[in-house]
Amino acid sequence: MQKLSTLNKAIITVLSVTAISTTAIAVGQSNTQLPVSETVAAVQSKISLEQAMSIAQKTVKGDVIGAEFDQYDRSAGGNYEVTIVANNSEYDVKVDAKNGQVSTSKQEKMDNEDIAEYNAMKKSNLSLNQAIKKANQRINGTIVEAGFDVDAGKSVYEIEIVKGNQVYDVVVDSMTGQIVRSQAEMVDDDD
Repeated sequence: MQKLSTLNKAIITVLSVTAISTTAIAVGQSNTQLPVSETVAAVQSKISLEQAMSIAQKTVKGDVIGAEFDQYDRSAGGNYEVTIVANNSEYDVKVDAKNGQVSTSKQEKMDNEDIAEYNAMKKSNLSLNQAIKKANQRINGTIVEAGFDVDAGKSVYEIEIVKGNQVYDVVVDSMTGQIVRSQAEMVDDDD
């Protein structure tokens, strides 16, 4: 076998180092977390919206008027923001979607419009939890948002459910429990 020249040895060394570096970079990049859509992150949560509502009510004694999933910076993690009314104040309680720990609770005095809407909810024949169950009977999926609203003068609960690659907006009449509207849209990767 012929002796390799110094130049050939240098080229082989450079190519070997380049191949090792490229492999190391590829391995390092495969461990980075890819962006995840909010709906996918919500579906992957260990804590459900209903569980988060229950946890939040242990922190602040009152009536849950709404809850929604909120994602952390396009990662797989997130939390539930649960809104509770107690003593004419609105509390926003954040519950970690992975472990159920309460991270923050913010209090805000309710204005007249908020109080009127809350009073309308109190007159409802259906609770938010019952509306969630009704909506989930129609579309069995992962609840990512639920709350009370007055829609065109009618007291309703608006429930957002993810199932497969669809997000369903289900509106439940708060007095009768009837599904007023149910519509689906494709999950957008950029939501």
